[in-house]
Parts: sequence; C-alpha cells; structure tokens
Amino acid sequence: MTEIKSEPADEICRILQSISNGELHEAGMLLDELKKKEGSSEVYKIAGALANLQNQLQEGFKYATALSDGDLQYEAPRNFYLFSEFKQLQANLRHLTWQTQQIATGDYSQSVNFMGEFSVAFNQMIEGLKAAKKTQEDLKDLYATRNKFFSIISHDLRSPFNAILGFSDILAEEWDELNDSERRNFLENIRNTAHNTFDLLERLLEWSRIQTGKMKFSPVRLELDKLIAETIRLLTPSADRKLIRLIQEVSEEKYAWADKDAILLVLRNLVSNAIKFTHQGGTIRVSNMQMKDQVVVTISDTGVGISPGSIKKLFRFEEQLKTEGTDHEKGTGLGLVLCREVIEKNRGRIWADSAEGEGSRFSFMLPLKQAD
Repeated sequence: MTEIKSEPADEICRILQSISNGELHEAGMLLDELKKKEGSSEVYKIAGALANLQNQLQEGFKYATALSDGDLQYEAPRNFYLFSEFKQLQANLRHLTWQTQQIATGDYSQSVNFMGEFSVAFNQMIEGLKAAKKTQEDLKDLYATRNKFFSIISHDLRSPFNAILGFSDILAEEWDELNDSERRNFLENIRNTAHNTFDLLERLLEWSRIQTGKMKFSPVRLELDKLIAETIRLLTPSADRKLIRLIQEVSEEKYAWADKDAILLVLRNLVSNAIKFTHQGGTIRVSNMQMKDQVVVTISDTGVGISPGSIKKLFRFEEQLKTEGTDHEKGTGLGLVLCREVIEKNRGRIWADSAEGEGSRFSFMLPLKQAD
C-alpha cells in the first residue's frame, strides 16, 4: 500500500474535519490549496473525491435551505442517496400543496396521507369544512324556504281573505238591492274562496309538521289495493261531477312498507290533481307494478299535460306551479311538495312524466320490506 506523506495526510484530515463540522466553504478552500501542491496520484484521487463530496454537500445544503424556505420547486441534487428521503418529502409537500389548493376551491373530497398526526389533524379540518359547508347550504335552503313561507302567508292568504271580506261587505250593505241569483253567486264565491283558503292552510300546516318533525311516520306492511280503493271511493263524487272515470288496476304484488296515513295523503293529492287537470269525460287510472325490491304506484290521466319547463318546477317548495284546472279549479301549489316530502320520509322517490295535451303520469316508488 502506498504511503501518503504526513503533510498531505494532515491536510486531508483537516478537510474531512471541516466537512464533518459542516464548514463546507472552509473545506473548499483547503481542497484548493491541496490541489496546488505537489503530491502523489493517490493524494489527487483522494482530493478529487473529497472535492466531489464537498460540491454535493454544498448542493445539498442549498437544496435543504430551499425546502426550509418553502421553495418546493428547487431541484434536488442528482445521484446522491443521502437526499432520497428529502426528495420524497418534497414530493409529498408538493402533493399536499396541491390538495390544499383544491380544498381552498371547495373540493372537500381530498384525503391527506402525510406524516401521521399531521394527516389526522388535516383530515379532521377537512371534515369540519365539509360540515360547515353543509350547514351553510342548509341555512341557505332554510332562509329560502322561510322567505317562501312568508310570501305564501302574506300573499296567498291575504288575497282570498280580501275577496271574502269584499263579497261579505257587498252582501251586508246591499242585501235588499240584490236578487236571489246575485246573492247566491256571492255566497258561492265566498264558499269556494273559503274552501281554497282552508285547503292552503291545511297544506301549510302539514308541511310545517314535516319540517319540524312533528309528523310521526310509523311504517307498516300496507295493502296498496285497499288504500287505492279507499282513495277512489273518497274522490269519486269529485270525478263524477266532471264525468271522469276512475279505474283501479292493481297487480298481485300489492304490498309496500310505509306509513299508512302518509301514503293516503299522497294518493289523495295525486288523484285530486289528476281530476283537476282532466277534461270532462276523461279517464284516470291508478296502477302498480313491482321492480325488484320496490313497488311503483302510477296515477295516469288523459288531461291537459305539463310543459317541460313546468315539470322542472314540480315538487319544489321555492318554485310552486300554480295552474287552474280544466273547470277553473284553484290550487295551492303545495300538494306536490308535500308528496315529495312524505315519499322521501318513507324511503321512496316520486317523479312525473308528461307532455302538453297528452296527459300526465305521476309515479312514486316505495320499498317492499322494512329497512335492515
């Protein structure tokens, strides 16, 4: 083995000591001095290797400094295994930065997997933001519903009361001047307006009971044929006045799992609407069919139908669709909203298919069995 002279050996030791102490600039100066001196080839090889190490460590120092300053785009030194963990940290921080940007735009689907407890805390923050967003959306819906509710009370209730008061004043003040036909006409108007107003109040109360959780739902195994027969029997007089046929077409699979009073409310509303928007001599059918573990009930009519734009407003409290019936029957616009609320409370779904002049089909789906 070739011996290294004592002086170069001492200088190499000082260089190594400087590197180990982190004094990279000092090590570089010592290396420059060593290169200027005469020495064996082994000394130059060692000096070259130390110079390469010193350069890489300097690059590594710059890289670590950049990371500590938050510069995640700084390129790591290549072919230097000591910084492989730092490179992974840099990649993780870049991904975390991207995730944070996504969260800032409202994307709370991110899941952070970074440094143990940090990930737990970060993901808890995301869940908190999700909950806050949901609360904000619920409050927005609540305010919109509240404003609509007050609008109904201030307008839809005030107008009919004004009509009742106006007709009543005329009867009270001009009774003797009016003939029997005129009196009867005023009384008919008062009666019809009072019935419509009572119907609106009843719908509002039912809706508010659902919203406040005061309407209790007790699902049981229902025999749909009996509920449909009861609804048809109740509404036959209304249909007879317009010469409308009510037809019950119930299949053998006639059961559903839902609250009896709630489904009766839905059937009454949908069949009443069908009568309202069907011309004299028309037909209304109430049928059902099974689809896997669900049963679908459909009320179809030969009425006036609904335009595509109006279908979008069905079942929405904030956009109630108010249209006169074929005999100028008044509607509250709340019936279908109640139907949607009730069906969803019973783990079901409701929808409509229609075209202007071609009648309508209102369907709702209910589970066949009790929830597991």
